[in-house]
Amino acid sequence: MKRHLIKHFVFIALALYSTFLFANPSNDPIIKDTGIGKPGDPNKISRIIKIATIENIFLPNEIYVKKDEIIKFVVKNAGNKKHEMIIDTMTNLKNYAKKKRNNPETKAAGLNHIQLDPGEHKALIWEFTKAGTINFACPLPGHFKGMRGKINVETQ
Repeated sequence: MKRHLIKHFVFIALALYSTFLFANPSNDPIIKDTGIGKPGDPNKISRIIKIATIENIFLPNEIYVKKDEIIKFVVKNAGNKKHEMIIDTMTNLKNYAKKKRNNPETKAAGLNHIQLDPGEHKALIWEFTKAGTINFACPLPGHFKGMRGKINVETQ
């Protein structure tokens, strides 16, 4: 009886695994549009926008992009402190900043988030799928009120 159940379990597990493989042949994680856009295809970048983080400010802190544009943000920490950049709604940014105040070691796992040590630079590739205003900020304690910016997504 146990052998019979094990065979059925293995068969079901293999069937589910193969269904996933055929539905997602690249084995990449399936990424959904979050309402603020989604990670962009690195092979389809429309343009590069450079951003510097200096103590408590992003330069520039207001950016204009077009709907459906894929932007590669190259962010350089030109300051002497750690910084982060998260693209999200203001509500989500405020909630994350509150979590960081209560537990500074909280790590974000989102694809809309980068962490930078002093002198470090990283890239964030994002596709803007809806017109409107999207926010970005550094949620670290003492940084959030000053380190904010807006991405104005315009229709084509």
